[in-house]
Amino acid sequence: MKQLNASRQKNLLFLHIYGFASVLHILLNILFSFNAAVYAPLTGLLIYSTLFLARERLSENTLRSLLLYAMNLYLFILNIESLSAVTLVYFAIPLMVAALSNELKSMSVLTAATILEVLVLILFFGLLERTPSYQYNHLSILTFLTIVMLLTFFHTFYFSRLWHQLQDRNKSMEEALISREGYLQLFFETAKDAMAVFDTNNRVIAINPAFEELYGWSAEDSYGKKINPYPEEKEEIADLQALELLKGKSFTLLDTVDMKKDGTKFHAQITLSPIFDKHGKVIATSVISRDITYQKESEQLILQSEKLKLAGEIAAGVAHEIRNPMTVISGFIQLIQQDPKHPYPQYTELIHSELERINLIISEFLVLAKPQAPSVKEFSLRRLIDNITLLFSSEFNLKGIIYKEKWNDDQDYILSGEEHSLKQVFINLFKNAAEAIEPGGSIKLSVALSSDKMISIMIADSGYGISSESLNRIFEPFYTTKENGTGLGLLISQKIIQEHGGALNISSEAGKGTTAEVILPIK
Repeated sequence: MKQLNASRQKNLLFLHIYGFASVLHILLNILFSFNAAVYAPLTGLLIYSTLFLARERLSENTLRSLLLYAMNLYLFILNIESLSAVTLVYFAIPLMVAALSNELKSMSVLTAATILEVLVLILFFGLLERTPSYQYNHLSILTFLTIVMLLTFFHTFYFSRLWHQLQDRNKSMEEALISREGYLQLFFETAKDAMAVFDTNNRVIAINPAFEELYGWSAEDSYGKKINPYPEEKEEIADLQALELLKGKSFTLLDTVDMKKDGTKFHAQITLSPIFDKHGKVIATSVISRDITYQKESEQLILQSEKLKLAGEIAAGVAHEIRNPMTVISGFIQLIQQDPKHPYPQYTELIHSELERINLIISEFLVLAKPQAPSVKEFSLRRLIDNITLLFSSEFNLKGIIYKEKWNDDQDYILSGEEHSLKQVFINLFKNAAEAIEPGGSIKLSVALSSDKMISIMIADSGYGISSESLNRIFEPFYTTKENGTGLGLLISQKIIQEHGGALNISSEAGKGTTAEVILPIK
């Protein structure tokens, strides 16, 4: 059998009380001869039977409305037949039922109908002029109280348990909602990823502490304001993404470059999502971001390591195979050159120089092929730099290059490592600087402490600089912008510096020169 819901149960309760009142009225007519109403209880019994038989085919609202109007009709007929105006109080019963059913519309209609009916009964039927016996008045009052008590008692009896269940359920739902909101707030506040919520006008609604720490905007300073956590060149893309978010589109795990409040750029991985209301309308947007700079650097190191490994494998295979035939060729070329009468001295000289160049490339290969047995010792950085500048002094003078040095407090520093390898690094850097400068340019060397245990040697030139595209590839093996370059000099220099526990950084801008920074540990 289909279980009745609370509203239908309430309708049936009032319907049964309506039928009981009709039967009680008929019994009172039988017991007391002075009770003159006959048509009202018969009408009530007929309506009760009709509504009870049709209850399954009627909706809850229709059944309730018909029942209330039937009660009102019953009472109107009762008052027409009544001997006293005291029966006017019965009009309060359907209003009470409407109130217990929370039917504001029905109560309004019944109130208006009751006022009209009372006026009709008084003006046209002279209800106030009737003089009944006191027994009739007493019986009417007792009957009214009985019906009211039945209504309130059974309503309370039937629905008090349901009411308590609803209260408990609402309490549980409220506690669950509070708990859920608490968990969500706790998750938002303690999440390690940076999170921010924006309204549809891109104004900040909420940011979590991780966002404050990563981007530098505090919650108090950013609420209700527009912030731009991205560089200017990303603004157009960000605006397009914001428009797509408002259309309901999401962006997941995008690798991009974001910017902190102080202008610092960093690699970030972001997820952009729209926030919908219960009707599916976008009411806000969210961003979840994490700093992946370390990850990007690790990927670059792994890639660089793979490149070094590849170059080493090539070197190991090529060096032996090439040097043997080169030795034979070089020997014969030297024999030919010793003959003063051979007809092509310029060609043999060129062949000999190219053989030396090939040998240099192979030597650089061998640096990558396997670690060299280091000859570690302590030496003076100033003496090392003096030797190198002396080596390049003639070239600087020839090209009119202005060379300057700046040492921190004219202090010397003691390095520990392979002096010849480090000397080769600085020779490569000075050579690159000299080749990038037009006559009359300048090279500036500055030495300063970068920390208590590290020294920074910077070589800045006023040359033509390096484009951003080439700058990203300068440490790739065999990549070079020089006509006669091998593409291995900086790669080998970087490897040597890293083996000494330091770092080699190159910064440049096309047309504005290049700066090479060598960072090394000091004694």
